Amino acid sequence: MGLTYTSEMEKGMFQAHDICFAEYGRKLETQIQVEKKRSREYEESKKIHSEMERQLHR
Repeated sequence: MGLTYTSEMEKGMFQAHDICFAEYGRKLETQIQVEKKRSREYEESKKIHSEMERQLHR
């Protein structure tokens, strides 16, 4: 997998997932775990946003 990434992206990946892009690109299982975590975090943030919107428009 020929990934192109910046040093900022590398830093973010390591901070969020404790892995580097090289490892992410090498291991399919790692990619699956990272993407599942991203998906869970995205769904959680949508719920929080929705709740905040609901409370603002009371």
